[in-house]
Amino acid sequence: MASQDTNLKNQIEKELQSYFTEQVQVSPDYLFSQPKLIRRISLFANHTYPNGKFDSQGNYKFWFDKQKKLIDSNVKNIDIDTKNFRLKSDRKLDELPLIISNLQIKIYLKNTGQDEEINSAVEEYAGWGNVVWKKVKGTYERVDLLNFYVINQTAKSLDETPVIERHKFGESDLRAKKGVWEYISEVIKSCKADYYSETAETQGKDTTIPYYDIYERNGEVKLADLKSYNLANYVSNTKDEETYVLAKVIAAGQKESSVASNIKIKYILFAEEIKEMNYEEAHYGAYKGRWWREGVYELTFDPQVRLNQIGNQLARGLDYASTLILSGADKLVVQNALNDMKNGDYIKAADLKQVDLRMHAADQLIADWNKTIALMEDIANSTEVVGGEALPSGTTLGAYRMLNANSNKLFGFLQEKLSIPFQNIFRNWLVPDFVKDITSKEILNLTGDSDMLDRIRTVIVDGWYVNNLLSFPPHTNEMRDEIKMARLEELKNRPQLLM
Repeated sequence: MASQDTNLKNQIEKELQSYFTEQVQVSPDYLFSQPKLIRRISLFANHTYPNGKFDSQGNYKFWFDKQKKLIDSNVKNIDIDTKNFRLKSDRKLDELPLIISNLQIKIYLKNTGQDEEINSAVEEYAGWGNVVWKKVKGTYERVDLLNFYVINQTAKSLDETPVIERHKFGESDLRAKKGVWEYISEVIKSCKADYYSETAETQGKDTTIPYYDIYERNGEVKLADLKSYNLANYVSNTKDEETYVLAKVIAAGQKESSVASNIKIKYILFAEEIKEMNYEEAHYGAYKGRWWREGVYELTFDPQVRLNQIGNQLARGLDYASTLILSGADKLVVQNALNDMKNGDYIKAADLKQVDLRMHAADQLIADWNKTIALMEDIANSTEVVGGEALPSGTTLGAYRMLNANSNKLFGFLQEKLSIPFQNIFRNWLVPDFVKDITSKEILNLTGDSDMLDRIRTVIVDGWYVNNLLSFPPHTNEMRDEIKMARLEELKNRPQLLM
């Protein structure tokens, strides 16, 4: 059993506390906290006010969501789906293997539900501004940004910073790690929590089964600390103390209070050196001195707040304006009219009249509403031409084409930023494994796509013709085509494609 290294535990505790409590100076007058920003984005994504749904006077506060439509417009125009993923090669020799591999990719994407995963990634990319994927055995998964802690918040990429992921494990999940991780029994006994919390900062909900907080840290550590954990009777030396290496460290921790930063690391379960950070990332906005880039939610914080203010002002104003108020000299007549009068009743009163209530400045509020909507659409690059809506009357065809061309250029750029990490994921993480796993049986049974099968048959016939060319008598191009066509028909009549 590996020894427990206090330095590794202290390092993770210190980094978690720093992440949750400290602000980093992005510029001389700008202090930034990634966890605070993530909390605010989550509120906007869930249409939630920080202080609840009612104001100090007890009025209900409506949420007039415009951000979701702007995100949907971005998703529609970025437009990445499974049909975009294909293997390519410039070598003629690779044509047949490429056809087989691309057909296998199509089957893999369909069977593993990648359509939904890719669409969700595009939504997160546009709305939250950041997407991170991690390589896991045989596949990949998208990281939960609510439980993903970038320790150096000013880093430009994840290669420049340690990162810590928080995972919630059940007891059966932990037991499944026996033989891979150390101290499983000790963690089960001393680190359980009888509640489940979605993040380290949310209030836990009591459960009847225990859960465990597992922290995975990827980044540089001292070589001496790594060896101290993995080697019995290790004696530190100056060289190891001054050398830093990339490592994956798995730790079990426990919150000692309701404060997110008050996390105590109890056990180091696993630690080993790694060659590289196994993450791919995509960012919607530009780098502005912090790893977390701006997405549609953050870009439209202020106009969404103003939209809610205007909408609630109009709602309250119309509520007051629609109230029936009667006035008159005789108080009893007014009281009877309010309490006892039915539709069609006739009353006799000298000066009974309805008080005319109108909402003043409604037209200015409506104008401000329209300006705010237009501002949000401009910020999120989702004007009428992008959303497919009718343009204002008088817009010329030339102006429409220019607006459409410019929007297509922008979304082409955003699509390219997202497609680069996807290319790396498929090329480096997925393709090598599933190409190796393609068995002869699977090749023999690749059916169901007539276009793909026709291409495979054509490649086979072309190869057969070249290999047997010397055995044919002299013939014209027309005779050559007839020979190939006869061979092609023969292949089509076979119940299975044999290669």
